[in-house]
Amino acid sequence: LFSCLSFLSPVFSPQMTKSVTNPEELGGLASQMTNDYGHLALQGRMAAATAEPEEIGFQIRTRVQELGHGCIFLVQKAGALQICPTDSYTKRELIECARAVTEKVSLVLSALQAGNKGTQACITAASAVSGIIADLDTTIMFATAGTLNAENNESFADHR
Repeated sequence: LFSCLSFLSPVFSPQMTKSVTNPEELGGLASQMTNDYGHLALQGRMAAATAEPEEIGFQIRTRVQELGHGCIFLVQKAGALQICPTDSYTKRELIECARAVTEKVSLVLSALQAGNKGTQACITAASAVSGIIADLDTTIMFATAGTLNAENNESFADHR
């Protein structure tokens, strides 16, 4: 899902805004954005279905839908600018739509990151446990080799 958003972000703001001066490029960008959004919507549906708690899933679903509405308006403005490439009002509207869509992308990202906190906590905990296990393995190796100083006359094998 993050990869879908990374494909979409450059299309929304910089390229759409630059294309105000080259309206003939808008058709290809709108087509690319539509395809990318289709992938995002599919991935967003799966992310929302598996998100815990349900509230996060609802946020993901809602924000992806809002992004879709923003994309629709952006494509409509791109079409209007292609029809009348010299209309400064339509150019301003296209730029404003591109900004709104970029903002909606960041809202989708924040919802995804909120849903990712539990996953990240598990990854961090697993990494800490792996480090502890590695430390224990190292200690066992040195103790087995007899390089650790015993506090009394007991051997490591007695405690192992």
